[in-house]
Amino acid sequence: MQSLRNAGQARWSQASAREQTLVRTAIGVLLLSAVWFIALRPAWVSLKTTREQAPLVRAQYEQVLQLQAEALALRAQAPGAPVDAKAVLQNGLSALEKNARMAVVAERATISFKDAAPDALARYLELARLMAHANTLEMHLNQVGGQWSGSLVLQLPAPGAP
Repeated sequence: MQSLRNAGQARWSQASAREQTLVRTAIGVLLLSAVWFIALRPAWVSLKTTREQAPLVRAQYEQVLQLQAEALALRAQAPGAPVDAKAVLQNGLSALEKNARMAVVAERATISFKDAAPDALARYLELARLMAHANTLEMHLNQVGGQWSGSLVLQLPAPGAP
């Protein structure tokens, strides 16, 4: 090992200044390339990918926060006295404009409506879910000119259930 080292030092000292400069430059380029490909490039690619995915992750985070707030609101509702789901749904029909009607058969309510505003329909669905504790079984909707028409089939809670 020592003999190789001595031979290398002898060869180095015999090389001209120009050759020594070229060798040093080549070693520097190799070291810089190694640093780039081993340390800097992976970090650069990760940063670029993270910046591209940030809006999607932010949107997903906002959606999770919204779902969390909704879950907390549902959990905070005290299971109070039993609700007359039919009456709640009937009273809420006025939100769907004048062209709404409800038919109840056993534990199912069918709500038909025409030309309802989107926010009114959203409020009615929220009322059905939160206040009447009804589950949506079927929903047939059509949108024409920004207004919604269609029908909903809701499963009403059992009598006496909160």
